Amino acid sequence: MSVNRFENIAALLRARPEDLAGLEPGESSVATIIDIGTDWHGPDAASAAQAVSRDRGAGPVLLRIDLPGDDDAAQEALARLTGLWPDGFVLSGCAGGADIQRLDVMLRVAEAETNLEDGSIVILAEIGREPGFFLSDAPLAGISARLKGLIFDGAALLDATASRAMNEAAARPGAPMVMARAVAVLKASQAGIRCWEQLPNGSLSEERLRSLREAALADGFSGLVARNAAQLQALLRS
Repeated sequence: MSVNRFENIAALLRARPEDLAGLEPGESSVATIIDIGTDWHGPDAASAAQAVSRDRGAGPVLLRIDLPGDDDAAQEALARLTGLWPDGFVLSGCAGGADIQRLDVMLRVAEAETNLEDGSIVILAEIGREPGFFLSDAPLAGISARLKGLIFDGAALLDATASRAMNEAAARPGAPMVMARAVAVLKASQAGIRCWEQLPNGSLSEERLRSLREAALADGFSGLVARNAAQLQALLRS
């Protein structure tokens, strides 16, 4: 995925393979994140991703995975997915720079095994599930040339911290959410990369989506990650 192509992305869609099957091909300005789940090591995950990735149109396609283990089986599984020639991987549950560097090294091996150019596959780090990410003062700049952006998963942060998006008693947003959103934008800005905010799954009105996007952009996010096709279409219309 070239830098210019990546910077032209207007929206992202994250969905399971079964939810992408049958959808109209995406526009070149829409990146598709195929969520192949925690059980991405098996051949079935690769087959499911392959079945839908070839029909996603001109936009970039990324595969969402957890951090691979450090054994041969994990490397083989990553090489199998790399052989599908995705534009990148979304590293879910990223806890910090060490996770990104580890995936970088494994991708270098996988690219060599599948005859891909070194560094051709990018990384987006999905943050929120591991609160420690937001407490580290270690910068992201320079840790990997593959790292092209962050995805802030607010729902995962709320689960991890047992907090709420809104503190009704105090009549203000929840403190963990406020801090984490700010850290996400600041870390991305310091590293010279983009940062998207992921929407909660479910049905949202166009008015609500418009409000969420305006708030995200005002806070420094590059845009939103839709969780279903209805959200994506509403975002593209507004």
